[in-house]
Amino acid sequence: MTDIQLLPTIMKNLVLILYFLTILSGCKESSKNELDSNREIKEKISLEYVDEWNQIELTQTDDKYGEWGGDSDIITIYSDGKTLYANYSRFLGSLAPPPPPAENEESKKWFEYKELDFKIDSIKLDKEKIKLVENAIVGLIKQKIQNQSYISHSGIYNSVITRDSSLIIDDFPSGKWITFQELKESIINK
Repeated sequence: MTDIQLLPTIMKNLVLILYFLTILSGCKESSKNELDSNREIKEKISLEYVDEWNQIELTQTDDKYGEWGGDSDIITIYSDGKTLYANYSRFLGSLAPPPPPAENEESKKWFEYKELDFKIDSIKLDKEKIKLVENAIVGLIKQKIQNQSYISHSGIYNSVITRDSSLIIDDFPSGKWITFQELKESIINK
């Protein structure tokens, strides 16, 4: 074979090689963009759901009194439209059942019938505390799906509930919600 006869074969091979290199470099660039996008999502810290109308309530009730429950820690995340805030309340449990509601009384949440022990209002949330809120929510989801479900009359109760009830995570009987404890400590110790 002469060089002239090999030329079309060489050109075909070169075109194929260039074609595959172009495809491979495009895929590599695409995966790099995906990695950058995923990194941006991870670095972006916000709770965009929370605004003037929507809030998130994180609750933990220990099992101090067995089937009567125990002390309840409640953290409410809310916004004025610009800044995120948290309220923290601790209600003391009791062996006695809650009193019946008064006839014309507006209905209360179950823990509001308990004695209020401690309350902190309007803690401004910085990026670190917002990240702790996100970690607490994700931590409870993981805890919920990893716990075996069984019937119980006592135990620790953990929950995350949005004001419009579009997100409800109830975990009972549950375990220590460590990420909630970290959030609680950061709020109490400001």
